[in-house]
Amino acid sequence: MPTPTDIYCTEDDIKAELGITDAVDDNRITRIVHAVSRQIDDFVGADIQPLSNTRYYRALTPWMVVTDPFTTLTSVAFDSAGDWTTYTTISTAYPAPWNADESGKPYTGIILAPNSSNLFPLHERGVRVIGTFGYGATAPNVIKEACIMQSALVYRQQVSGGAPIAGGGEYSQPIIQGGLHPMVRRMLDPYRHGAGLGVG
Repeated sequence: MPTPTDIYCTEDDIKAELGITDAVDDNRITRIVHAVSRQIDDFVGADIQPLSNTRYYRALTPWMVVTDPFTTLTSVAFDSAGDWTTYTTISTAYPAPWNADESGKPYTGIILAPNSSNLFPLHERGVRVIGTFGYGATAPNVIKEACIMQSALVYRQQVSGGAPIAGGGEYSQPIIQGGLHPMVRRMLDPYRHGAGLGVG
């Protein structure tokens, strides 16, 4: 069975982490993995899973717009009439930063070529972007490991009242309250994105 693209680790990953060999809690583990994957989205402030759709943004400057992370850019258009209805395609818009794909990272912005005859308007919903957002077909290894770690912790809490993830200092204490474990948050910090999901 193929792994859904909207979860960042699998039921089998969690069972291996916990040493579970039976199927008694399979449904519980599946629910936990889905819930933790959405917690990770919320914490990162962007979709990790690949989603092909249309999003609207307010440009940072007339030459640059900050976007949600994306891997494929289909088209860029600007609100040429200022009515949020009439969008004109720009052919001189390019993903940024340069070479992001070479380092296995998503793009996080769009820039205009120096010779562009169009500029981005600076009002809300001034730029329309169509593309595939997220971090690629599969989650980065760090995000997968964070999902495994948090899901295993949640499972332990549900069945035994809580157990700490091994570590030192602040990470060695049991975390019973809601939210992501401090170690998981530290792992995800480099992936946090200030623009948020589809910022206008």
